Amino acid sequence: MIKEHAELVRSYNKNIHNIEKIVKNIDRMRKNAIKKEMFATAEEIFEVEGKKEFEETESTKKIDPKIYRLSCGDVYTGEIKDNKLSGRGYYEFASDIEDGVMSYYIGEFKDNRKDGHGEFKFENGNVYIGEFKDDQVNGIGKMIYTNGEYVGNWEGGKKNGEGVYSWSDGYKYIGEFKGGKKDGFGVCYNSAGTIVYEGGWKDDQIHGMGKYDWGNGKMYEGEFLHGKKHGKGMFYLNGEVVFDGDWDCDKPYIFGKTLDEIFSALGDK
Repeated sequence: MIKEHAELVRSYNKNIHNIEKIVKNIDRMRKNAIKKEMFATAEEIFEVEGKKEFEETESTKKIDPKIYRLSCGDVYTGEIKDNKLSGRGYYEFASDIEDGVMSYYIGEFKDNRKDGHGEFKFENGNVYIGEFKDDQVNGIGKMIYTNGEYVGNWEGGKKNGEGVYSWSDGYKYIGEFKGGKKDGFGVCYNSAGTIVYEGGWKDDQIHGMGKYDWGNGKMYEGEFLHGKKHGKGMFYLNGEVVFDGDWDCDKPYIFGKTLDEIFSALGDK
């Protein structure tokens, strides 16, 4: 892996490590509240759920971490300010017993929204740890999937900007994302850390100018269209150029015909 990318990965991992420490501290707070049986009263729960009006003089009061068993079945353990989830807390969503997947958020809140640093487990089992803004994944964060993980920039709940996607087989993509997809310039490494492809991407596919290296002197350098060699390009075998010209959907194109068509025509004679 080139030095620039190695440093980027280290920077992301350091950021995530710091957020993990924040999450662990909040979890200790939750366990302490459970140990001391700090259960909120019915009146306090009504206030948090907005079912009971409170006096103006109470609007700025801050309540220490307590356990709130909400009427919807969810459980919140954490801090309350202005009768809203604000500060540090652990929110456990009521789960479907048949599903067996518990969805939760442990982190920082602001005005009943996930805001700050935290960890969120989705119903599908994916886990995100990183930054949140206005209830959405936003900033630097890591998403752990069943078949890999992504760490990098997020915007409005989607991968956006620079980031690193790692597959379970050890392959990595380091580059630009847009709207949740690989889009822009990016480099793909194999499990040994060797560059397989570097160049343009669009909508999760190789697209634009790029270089694809199979190893052992076999390489293509040129234009791609939606994941296929298309346009002007050079193909190498054993490090030597064997074709330099036009390509059409992964095939060399000569005099308006593919090599298969030319060979077929020659065979008919």
